[in-house]
Amino acid sequence: MTRALLLDAELNLSLGDRPPVEPADGDVVLDVAWAGICGSDLHVMATGAWVEDWPATLGHEVAGTVAVSRAPNVPVGTRVVVDSRIPCGACDGCARSARLCTAMAWVGERFPGGYADRLTIAATSVHVVPDGLDLAVAVLAEPLAVVTSALDRVHGDPRTVLLLGHGPIGALARTEIARRWPAVPVTVVEPAPTRAALAVRDGARTHADLTGVDEVFDLVVDAAGYPGSLTDALSRTASGGTVLLVALSGEPAEVVPADIVERSVTIVGSVGFDTAHLPRALAALAADPDRYAAVVTHRIPLADVPEFLARQRHRSAGKVLLRCGGAS
Repeated sequence: MTRALLLDAELNLSLGDRPPVEPADGDVVLDVAWAGICGSDLHVMATGAWVEDWPATLGHEVAGTVAVSRAPNVPVGTRVVVDSRIPCGACDGCARSARLCTAMAWVGERFPGGYADRLTIAATSVHVVPDGLDLAVAVLAEPLAVVTSALDRVHGDPRTVLLLGHGPIGALARTEIARRWPAVPVTVVEPAPTRAALAVRDGARTHADLTGVDEVFDLVVDAAGYPGSLTDALSRTASGGTVLLVALSGEPAEVVPADIVERSVTIVGSVGFDTAHLPRALAALAADPDRYAAVVTHRIPLADVPEFLARQRHRSAGKVLLRCGGAS
């Protein structure tokens, strides 16, 4: 049996056993070392959205070691991270980019994911981890690929940046912004003291809310997605500037089109990543692992996750990693 976190249809989360998924030709079975908690995982736990089979085992940010291989090009012992995307490969969006798939599914929602000691997945959905890169850092490749893809959509080099939200994606965005544009000042709006302290430590100016932020910015990144965050972002965007939306918010936003037109503001949405972004993320992590590892505030055993989440400790945390069966 596979030891895994199980989310039932009543949205109860517990540690239990599930039958292993037998590998088919072209599959590999991973000893999962580390898995990350993503905001979309928390959304699924709260709503049950996107799950196709119950009980669900979530987890799409995954790093581990190949324990069983039915794919000759990925031998046993290979250290890998998982490509979380499951594009349909047949729609008009896929014809342009897998990121634009209109029927995109994700590991952990279509089939059991990485909150487990083992994961069975197609060998075409894994990327080899560079030698010397700790799997506890390599597991950040998937969310870093999301950030990399989003920032690639910003045209030109900003002179100033405002970041709304310094949770896991916000912290990675701030870290990647500092790598790309080291001379550009970054202002962070984050009410949670622990998250704000991470930004201060790395040189960002922080505010608990927008009250004390009077200036406007070339680039405003909405990594918070709270009610009204798009309106707030537009209010602090300079003429000719860009609003980059990376948070998944289902709340309606009040926007005056003339404010956008008259100031020539660009609004960019970005979801997921393209295949080339994962190797780029792995290369960035390997080149400067300490820079990115600093966003991690908690590393917890799989068995402790239900209590950790029940106590709402994730709400003020930075990046949270789960230590699964294959972690040393």
